[in-house]
Amino acid sequence: MIIFGTTGIKSTIKEGKFLCPQCAVEKTYKHKKVNKFFTLYFIPLIPLGSAGDYVECQTCKGTFVSRVLDYKPDQGRNEFQSEYEKAMRHTMVLIMLADGEIDENEMDTVHLIINKFGHNDMTRPELEAYVSSVQRNPEPVDTYLKKVTPYLNEHGKETILKCALAVAAADGNIDKSELEVVNSMAKAMEMSGSHVKGIISEMTEDKKPQFSQN
Repeated sequence: MIIFGTTGIKSTIKEGKFLCPQCAVEKTYKHKKVNKFFTLYFIPLIPLGSAGDYVECQTCKGTFVSRVLDYKPDQGRNEFQSEYEKAMRHTMVLIMLADGEIDENEMDTVHLIINKFGHNDMTRPELEAYVSSVQRNPEPVDTYLKKVTPYLNEHGKETILKCALAVAAADGNIDKSELEVVNSMAKAMEMSGSHVKGIISEMTEDKKPQFSQN
């Protein structure tokens, strides 16, 4: 039997310091490229060209598109992080409200996600007040997502979408209204339909992700 296929091999182009959007402070990064190879018996033999590149933070291991290196500490250190936190808060609450009910398990999951991916922790009363404000003024799902999308790579977009699906699944059921919000988020982040279907399939077949307090 002849076993063949393709694989991606990563290599480091450059290293240095950058303003990590997730850590919100300067951290060491590695700028990596991925080259695709034809493999025979799992051995890479023939180069098939570039499969892209990305920037990886060496502290949080977050990955970002290369333009993140254009972000300079003296050009508004907290600008991206602020918009990222707004996007997470807004979209997670919209997902929770999509079915017209506020489930306690969904609220707990939203609270956990917001505080895990942000640097300005919200108390439970602050979250409840924010939920009330969104109910009064439900801005479109892309309000903040469009501002951060240019600085997110596929991994970053997947993380936001998986968080939204975790909120939707927290009450034991992901309904049509919640999936509509998820698809709107994906559209705002310029994700393909097949990519989104793959993530939804992965999330519904496997256990929902665990967001630890650490």
